[in-house]
Order: sequence, then structure tokens, then C-alpha cells
Amino acid sequence: MVLKELLNTSTVAKDKAYANWIQEALAGADVLEEMVKFAFEGTDKERTRACWILHHIGDRKPELLLGFVERMIDQLDHAKTDAEMRFILRYFSKYELPQGEEAQGRLLHYSWMCMMDMQATVAPRVYGMTIAYRMVRAYPELAPELAQILEKVIEYGSAGMKNRGKKILKWLRNDGLL
Repeated sequence: MVLKELLNTSTVAKDKAYANWIQEALAGADVLEEMVKFAFEGTDKERTRACWILHHIGDRKPELLLGFVERMIDQLDHAKTDAEMRFILRYFSKYELPQGEEAQGRLLHYSWMCMMDMQATVAPRVYGMTIAYRMVRAYPELAPELAQILEKVIEYGSAGMKNRGKKILKWLRNDGLL
């Protein structure tokens, strides 16, 4: 089955339906490139499903996505679906942060904006908190600013947001950053 057709076919059994494409993308750069293209340029349905596949590729071999880091950061400004933000922010919250101050600055700025956006869904906001914490470990002078944002998140956020915010504040204190 052609990838475009698969991404547009409704299915509840994603694991089974997409397993072959996950394996293909793990094995071949051309398939991975096509998957990223659908994830960032396709219809909303294609974006959502391709991001789901990329999420699983990243969990199995995160290093395969290193060649797409700049593209992923650029995509944060152009995302049309929550799936894109979830995939990208989850990747950076778990795996390697981008190299270079400009890319790190853009990712940190986006993470902070996401954390403070009360209209955003919980997952990207939580991933944004984790990214910000990881960045602050590299740039400790930003710890007080992150603590201020986390205090607001704890005050007004959902239970999940409050929980993660309290954990990160504790980590900052344990690390001697506050």
C-alpha cells in the first residue's frame, strides 16, 4: 500500500496498520524523508498519522531524526495540528536537544510560550516544561525565569501541569539552580 493511501485510510489498529511503514522508515532514509514530508506538509489527517509513526520511529532509533532537527524546530512556527507539536516537543523532551545557541534559543522560546498558553493542550505544555528544565541545566542563569513561569503554571494549570511543575521546581532546587 502506498504511504499516502495508508495515512488516509481510517483505522483503529494503528500498531498493526503502520508497523510495516515504521520498519521501512527505520531501514531507509527515503521512506523517513517521505514520512517527515507528510508529517509537516500533508493534510491534517496525514500530519496526525505521520507524526504518530515518527513518534514510534523516534522511540526506537532517535538518532535517525537528528538530520531533521532544524526542520522540526522550524515546523513549530507552522504546525497546523496538535500532533505536530506533541511529536516535536516530546522528541526534544526525551532525546537530544538541538546543537547551537540559535536553535536552542528558538526551542526554549517556543517551550516557554507553550507553557504559558492556557489554551494549549496539556501534553505540549508538559513537554515544554521538560525541555525548559533541560535547557536551564545548560544555561543556569535562566533558572529564576523558569521558576517564575512554573509558579504561574502551578497556580493556574491542570493537575498534570501542577504535578510536572512541582517536580521541575524540586529538580531545580536539588540541582542547586534555585
